[in-house]
Amino acid sequence: MAFWAYMLHCRGGAFYTGHTDDLERRMGEHRSGSVTGFTSDRLPVELVWSQDFPTRYEAIAAERQIKGWSRAKKLALIRGDWEAVSRYAKGKNGPSTSSGRTELEVSANVLAAMRAHAAAALPREACGLLLGERRRITEARPVTNVHPAPHTHFEIDPQALIDAHRAARSGGLAVIGYYHSHPKGAAAPSATDRACAAGDGRVWAIIAGDDITFWRDGERGFTALPFVSRDG
Repeated sequence: MAFWAYMLHCRGGAFYTGHTDDLERRMGEHRSGSVTGFTSDRLPVELVWSQDFPTRYEAIAAERQIKGWSRAKKLALIRGDWEAVSRYAKGKNGPSTSSGRTELEVSANVLAAMRAHAAAALPREACGLLLGERRRITEARPVTNVHPAPHTHFEIDPQALIDAHRAARSGGLAVIGYYHSHPKGAAAPSATDRACAAGDGRVWAIIAGDDITFWRDGERGFTALPFVSRDG
């Protein structure tokens, strides 16, 4: 089953980004105005970009990534101008230290919770959400690994991700990123991690035994992030 991220051009020049598991049906709903809200108030709409993904998680990640882009960057994506997309992305990966790398503050309780979840999930991969605000991670929320091969892969339960983003929009903790464990590997992005990454700028934590590392999933690949542990 394929999942899709897509972008519509709406009346007045606005763009709308969404995801679906049935692109043809969803386009019919948008064009008829049965998807009430943003697009129904801006008919007619035109599909200007779409891409299929093997999992809903990846389609959601792509949707959220594109929603945060500037209009110029969205237009570059529609044109297929990847050089321009990369150029617009420079310097957009968030706050940084004097060395040019983002420094995270991570609660000591968060580190302990991730280690405990990874140990309890053995021999499967554990996974979950990193919640907080800006550069501070204050909660590691375990979620179900729904991948059909959980001993070597992970996939975050899409409903848990949707619920977390909905809570964030209502004033709850922001979804800063994700974590998962490597039961037999190192605490570094694997080839599978790199192949499945969304390049959306979010933070990944990787646990291997007692080791935990943090990475930013940028459009040019993973970048190691320094972090400091805080009580609480």
